[in-house]
Parts: sequence; C-alpha cells; structure tokens
Amino acid sequence: MAKLYIMTVVAANRTGILAALANALDELGGNMLDVSQVVIQKFFAMMMATEFPEDQDPEVIIDHIRAVCRAFGAEVTLRDPSIEMGFDGETEPTPKERYVLTLSGPDRPGILRFLAHRLAQDGIDLIDLQGRLQGSSQMFLAAMELSVPPGIDALQLCEELRNEFRNDGITVSLQHRRVIAGLAHPEPVGFNTVSH
Repeated sequence: MAKLYIMTVVAANRTGILAALANALDELGGNMLDVSQVVIQKFFAMMMATEFPEDQDPEVIIDHIRAVCRAFGAEVTLRDPSIEMGFDGETEPTPKERYVLTLSGPDRPGILRFLAHRLAQDGIDLIDLQGRLQGSSQMFLAAMELSVPPGIDALQLCEELRNEFRNDGITVSLQHRRVIAGLAHPEPVGFNTVSH
C-alpha cells in the first residue's frame, strides 16, 4: 500500500539538484504522481504529489531528502492531505471549464489583490500562476490557469477585467485551455506508430 503526500522542496538552483532529489526519492521508494517545478531568481522550487510506502515514517522521508540534497541547502515540507484538508480523493466534485487568463502592462500595486478577490467572488479557482517583471521597464506579464464553475460567463468576466484595467494600460486576454492545447498540438500524436 502507498501513502499520498504533498511535498515541497526549495533549494539553491545549481546543476544536479533535480538528480539529487530524484535519487533521494528512489532510495525511499517514492513515486511522483503530479509535479510542478519553477526557478525563481536563484532558487529551485518544486511541489509534487508523491507516494511512499505506507510504513515509511514522514520524518525519515524529510531527513533523508535533506541529507541527500544538503549541498543545495534544500528545505523540505511534507503534508498529509487526508489529515490536513479532509481530502477524499476527489479534487473537483463538479465539472469545471479551464481557461488561461493573461495580463500584461505597467506594474502597479493592487493588481493581484483585485484579481484574486474578483475570481473568488465567482468561485473561480486559480490552478496555476506564472508572472514576472520584464527587465527594468517595470512592465509585467502574468498568465494563470483558471478553473471556472458551471454558470459563470468567462467572456463576460474577461470584458469586466478589460474595463477595470484599461485606464492602467493593462491588456487582458482569455482563451479556453482546449484552444491553447490545439494550437500547441494541431495534429494528433500517435505514439503507438513509432517503430523501435
């Protein structure tokens, strides 16, 4: 039997950190189910859903990963979703549509605060967020994946956000995730047809 954990690892971003982390997981009998990794400034950050043997002590997992990744100054956290969040194995009980919202323009205080409150008002979940200031120009670019509940008009929301940010010179666009996936992979990929 395997036990599910949510693990985060933050470390110095140097060549070899992922190899060290993968070695540690393998030595513990761990398996990544879902992972997101990013480099911010000079730091490597990874969040993952992992499975470990049920009899593996959580403190042993943390200590072992820290030891193997010591050269990178790794900080490790391990969370048990079944205890901490009442996890029942179902992350989205009702079907939701996925959209990608992008904003770009001059940076100013309060943009993220307004946006987060506006999305929460309609029960829209922010699944993924990527953003950065572009050089010394103080222009920002942000892209976020949204999980929109049934009954919410995403196009109306986009128009509302455009009106809100228009005077600040901020451009807002919204695309359904299927459209973006179709642009990235216009033709089906047939893995079974590849000869070895």
